Amino acid sequence: MTSHLQIDVSFDLICPWCLIGKVSLEQAISRLSEQYPAVGVDVTWHGVQLLPDVPKDGLPFQAVYERRLGGPQARSLRQRQVNDAAAKVGLHIDFDRIKTFPNTAKAHALLAFMATFSGGDDYDKMLDRLFHGYFFFGEDIGSDELLYDIAQAAGIGREELGECLERPVPQTLIDRRPLQVSGVPHYVLNQKTEISGAQSPEQLFALMQNLLREKTP
Repeated sequence: MTSHLQIDVSFDLICPWCLIGKVSLEQAISRLSEQYPAVGVDVTWHGVQLLPDVPKDGLPFQAVYERRLGGPQARSLRQRQVNDAAAKVGLHIDFDRIKTFPNTAKAHALLAFMATFSGGDDYDKMLDRLFHGYFFFGEDIGSDELLYDIAQAAGIGREELGECLERPVPQTLIDRRPLQVSGVPHYVLNQKTEISGAQSPEQLFALMQNLLREKTP
């Protein structure tokens, strides 16, 4: 029986399905830990910038979705669909508070910096901070000042972070995927089982359980 799981997750901070998927994964891992306490699980997050051409100062949030989906009615329907899925894992996304559709390059660069600065739980906390700030409080996570504030709260000095945010962001800081993926969230379990989309905790738990049952060579 396999005694360890490695889970790689590709995500973007502007994707509500990625936030839902993160919470679903956490709930699945919690259930796994209860039933298989001897099994270790490592999760590695890989930032993907879905829309790199968004201007530095962002775009009007509602207008972006109306243009992409075909109008206000289609936008409202999609947002209801998202929140129906979010409610199943105990979340509610406040779309009305979001005014700016941001360029996420610098936020991803901050996360990449945190991965080398501290990593582990601190990385996960910063990822939550960015997700929650955007989807619950409508913060502009493309704003340099906001990113500086978040970094300082995590113990990263302004000057220390400044060089990272002020120079052009290398793609290698953003796109750290082990494989090319067409959509996010995208999960790779033990480098062989792949699945995309905001899967439910039950679906993710079943996948992990099936991998655990495989015999280790």
